[in-house]
Amino acid sequence: MVLAALVVSGRVAAQQTDEATVPVVGEATIRGDSLLAATNAAKMAGYREALHIQLGRLLDSLGAAEAYPRLQSRARSYVRREEVENEEREGNVLRVSLRVVLDVARLKSDLEALGYEIRTIGADLPSVMVVIDEYFVPFPRSRAAQEGDVAMPSALAGRAQGAAIPDSLVDPYTSPEFRQAGSRVSATAIEEALNRNQFTVLDPSTVAALRADIPILTADLIKQGDQLAEFVRRANERFHAQLVLVAAASVLNVGRDPNGLEARRSLMTYRAIDASTGRVLASGALESAALASDPLVARQRAYTRVSELAAERLVPQLTRAWRDRASRGELFIIELVGFQGFAPARAFMEAVQGIEGVTQARQTQLDVPGRRMRVEAMFTRGRDELMGEIFDEARKIPGFETFDLRNQRGNEIIFGVRP
Repeated sequence: MVLAALVVSGRVAAQQTDEATVPVVGEATIRGDSLLAATNAAKMAGYREALHIQLGRLLDSLGAAEAYPRLQSRARSYVRREEVENEEREGNVLRVSLRVVLDVARLKSDLEALGYEIRTIGADLPSVMVVIDEYFVPFPRSRAAQEGDVAMPSALAGRAQGAAIPDSLVDPYTSPEFRQAGSRVSATAIEEALNRNQFTVLDPSTVAALRADIPILTADLIKQGDQLAEFVRRANERFHAQLVLVAAASVLNVGRDPNGLEARRSLMTYRAIDASTGRVLASGALESAALASDPLVARQRAYTRVSELAAERLVPQLTRAWRDRASRGELFIIELVGFQGFAPARAFMEAVQGIEGVTQARQTQLDVPGRRMRVEAMFTRGRDELMGEIFDEARKIPGFETFDLRNQRGNEIIFGVRP
């Protein structure tokens, strides 16, 4: 297994340079007494992971997943230079931390020769993964449901909310027995609205790939709680999704209207989540209805109409939220451990404050004897860019030659200085 953290500068993230620096950790098993062979294997694992990360920045999610198997055998050829930062052994496992400088110009050239289109990074609006499960209830369980009193208080019907909706308001018909596997009518309607408004919608295959990794997430996704949080985190790490929209859409057969048309009622519960922080940006519960002479057409119209209603609410909310983030910045928690003395801590704080895109930074904890400090910073660009900028600036501080990444989860980042 290879652990990696993408750390690039803002210039690299915009793909305007010919190089990209990617710190990675390669891992290999020591067989017999061959430590050199294990070191080389760990480095090669690191090269491949660096390539995998860079492909995710140059191509859309589907293209990156397709291109990696074709190029992984060439991973070493894209390495311009490397710097081994640390080696550690645990039993028969060797881990090598290194900074890999990739030849982005050559990688782009090879990708274009293979027919891939290099995407433009740095658009105003984010990449979105849309995950919508559809459910069809042919015979609602009660007469009340058939008459329309289903699952949702009228005060919430058709209204989007800014905070996470209570689980009690989630449509009770979102259960595996009613799930329409493979149906994407609702997702398509919302994806089209997002695309029209300049969001980048990730390919549906990315959703299938993530669900294959987390088998429990095969139905009732919006109800999953901690499992949903893990799904969102993986969407961010593996496919660089910046937003994840999760929804459940149910259509109920409510019989025929007085004119003999097939009547279908539709319900939708949704949450839009900032994938880097896990914060809910928008959520709501909506309902709609549709009529048609054909039962299947009535069902599809019901899915489409409730999705269009959701898109009308969601797109302005997400646009405002993302542009507000771009102007004010997103909150990041930065910790530094292992420094010696007050002067290095102050220098690190000044380095963070001086980074372009940091609109505000304040020290919230300083424990000099314990060699730990904590900083809260508002940053207008992405997490990976902030990490790259911090690496570039911190390495200039005397005594920080061994500065490296210790841990990162969401927007909480821990750096350390080794003795």
